[in-house]
Amino acid sequence: MQPQMSGEEKTLDELEAQAAELREKRNQLFEQIRKHREERDRLNESTNKIRDEAKKHREERDRINARVQEIKRRLGPLFEELDEKKEKLSKAERLLEDEYRSRPDKGRVARDLNRIEWEVMTTPTREILGREDELVERASRLRQTLDEYRKLEKREDKRIDILADKKATEIEIRAIRGEMGKLSEESQGHHEKMIMFYDQADAEKKRADEAHGRYVEKIREVEGVKEEINALMPRIKALRDGVRLEDVRASERRRMSTRQRMEAMRQEALKKLESGGKLTFEDMRLIYGDEDDESEVLDSS
Repeated sequence: MQPQMSGEEKTLDELEAQAAELREKRNQLFEQIRKHREERDRLNESTNKIRDEAKKHREERDRINARVQEIKRRLGPLFEELDEKKEKLSKAERLLEDEYRSRPDKGRVARDLNRIEWEVMTTPTREILGREDELVERASRLRQTLDEYRKLEKREDKRIDILADKKATEIEIRAIRGEMGKLSEESQGHHEKMIMFYDQADAEKKRADEAHGRYVEKIREVEGVKEEINALMPRIKALRDGVRLEDVRASERRRMSTRQRMEAMRQEALKKLESGGKLTFEDMRLIYGDEDDESEVLDSS
């Protein structure tokens, strides 16, 4: 027959069972902490990789935008040059228009000159006498008018050159604008990808923060379990060393402040009173006495 366990041995077994259960709970929490930490670190690493992709697209976008701005600076002088050429062309066209408006129709002048020359060549001399000088003078004026038309045609050629030069500048501007348009589309593509990757990174970072929150929560739980274990260990050690539980309590009371010790002793006296236990004189003074009585009891304890 096994010897009956004392009350202190039973208490020790119970406390050690509680401590073992708390250690098992702590170990389970350690495993959960490890998993949450690994999940958090994995998500943070993934976040950094995604952000690196976003940065690549941002840098490429910025590089292209800088190129667009560089090209755009070339447009300013070209637009000024185009305005000058438009003004020059407009002036040339106005002058030509005024010249043509002030002169007779070129075709009619040429026909009149041909008719006079034909008349001079085909009319017998005796019939043309008296009119020959007039016809020659008219023919001379008509030839002079046609010569002036030829001068105008040279000015027309110059107008055409100005027009061609203006068209060339316009073509250059359109080409630059086309290049800027393509670069802008490419830049927009990189910008959209950058936004997409940053959104993905933010979502990944949110999951990492949630994992970190769970990690911190489990650490706090471990701290709570640790405090429970630490609260048990002095009692377990005391029982293992053969120290009576009452001695442990007395030791704990001594560590209290004067006010805490007095309140603890008073509460124990009240428990005795409520349970019908026998009260000592000191107990009575604690329950019913004043502050001087309490001080005397404390000094005698």
